[in-house]
Amino acid sequence: MPSLEVSAVVINIAGVWLTARRNMMCWPVGMVGVILYLRQFYLWHLYGDMLLQAVYFIILGYGWYSWRTPRKSQKEHSHFQSFIPRNLITQIVLTACIGLPIGYIFSHFTEDPQPYIDSVLMCLSLLASLWTTRKYIENWYLWIFVDFIYTWLFFHRADFLTASLYAVFALLAMYGACTWKRDINAH
Repeated sequence: MPSLEVSAVVINIAGVWLTARRNMMCWPVGMVGVILYLRQFYLWHLYGDMLLQAVYFIILGYGWYSWRTPRKSQKEHSHFQSFIPRNLITQIVLTACIGLPIGYIFSHFTEDPQPYIDSVLMCLSLLASLWTTRKYIENWYLWIFVDFIYTWLFFHRADFLTASLYAVFALLAMYGACTWKRDINAH
């Protein structure tokens, strides 16, 4: 088992677990995890996933800032926000559609084995990441969906350790949804 992948798995699990617990350390831990997977995906020629890790690094920096600096519109005790369902669906559909031309680019200019699936999952993952930075509880439901698809995809590619990581991510997303929902109900 490659030590780079093992390290990336362990650190990324810790980052998502910290996010589910709303611990501020989720952001720097997540940054280390995405740097490790950026390198791993480069070695595997998964350029969409590699690009996703680079963008995650930026989003993690924004999330760190966002969670430390509450917006003036938020009340002191308010920790979460929610979408209107119609807006939620619109954002998901538009984001998935953005993935299609990116998939075309990946299919013609990279060695990506599943360029369209990778690009749509990349875009949906970015949307879920942005929702996380804004503390939208719906981020966890989108993560559950994306992580299950990634689990299947990496299993199909015979990358069993990374497939296991995404299965754990899906379970952690379920945990995060339950934890955040419980905290919302407590407020």
